[in-house]
Amino acid sequence: DNFDNSVGSGGDNTGGEDDLDDNSKKRQKKRGIFPKVATNIMRAWLFQHLTHPYPSEEQKKQLAQDTGLTILQVNNW
Repeated sequence: DNFDNSVGSGGDNTGGEDDLDDNSKKRQKKRGIFPKVATNIMRAWLFQHLTHPYPSEEQKKQLAQDTGLTILQVNNW
C-alpha cells in the first residue's frame, strides 16, 4: 500500500508543537501587564468607589496622570 502512515502517528511532530508554543507565547506577550504601582492605585480607587465603580472623565484623566497609564488603558482596566 502506498499510504504514508507517519502523519499523526507520533513520529516527528515536535516542529508543530513548537510552533504552537511559539504562537501561544506571542499571544500571551501581547497582553500588557501594568506596573504594580499603577495596579495598586487603580485597585485602591476601585475599592473606594465600590458602590459606583465608574470613574467620570475627569477621574479617568486623574487616574491616568497618577498611574502613568493612558486614558484608554484606564478605560480598559
